[in-house]
Amino acid sequence: MIMQEQANAEAPKATPAVRGTHHKFMLLPPMPQHVRWFALGPLSLGLEMRVLTDKNGLPKETSISLHIFGNDRTTEYLRFDCFDRFPHYHYILNASQTNVVWGYDPDANGPMLEWSFAAIRSRMPQFLRRAGEAKLADQVEREGLDLAAIDAVREAIDTYEPKVPSAEALAETRDWMIGWKATHPQFNTAAGQEFLAFID
Repeated sequence: MIMQEQANAEAPKATPAVRGTHHKFMLLPPMPQHVRWFALGPLSLGLEMRVLTDKNGLPKETSISLHIFGNDRTTEYLRFDCFDRFPHYHYILNASQTNVVWGYDPDANGPMLEWSFAAIRSRMPQFLRRAGEAKLADQVEREGLDLAAIDAVREAIDTYEPKVPSAEALAETRDWMIGWKATHPQFNTAAGQEFLAFID
């Protein structure tokens, strides 16, 4: 009896910890003319190189986004935003037209680009299932991925030379975002957070 009371008194407490932030909107899609495509078999990888500028219009940060689409390149399922200042990745939930974003910790896990390549190589079915795409995950498990394409992606990144965007390019990008926000007024609206119970 005493032992049972002690066990009850020392029962661990669950502390909620954020797993991901659920946003009630679809992501701004990549501009088709600025994406380079790589075939992975059942999937396609879209490489988007971005140049973030400072207030003077000079290059401040070169960022990389990896877009995971189906092989017909019409539907996006995952996005790895390998930014220097705020690296993160998205599960794109097409059924509900929402997305879940997770921040990435480079101090714990190393450079996000290398982590993203490893995730694509070895854990893509798990990522797809988390995005609600079980059938596609099963297909990837059956057929595998053309992982040689990852080397081509890496080469494209290594040989990329950032340039100062022209005024026309900046205006084009601005209009693309304004148009998206006009048709998606809920853009940048958080619906809530997913939690993982940690034990004290």
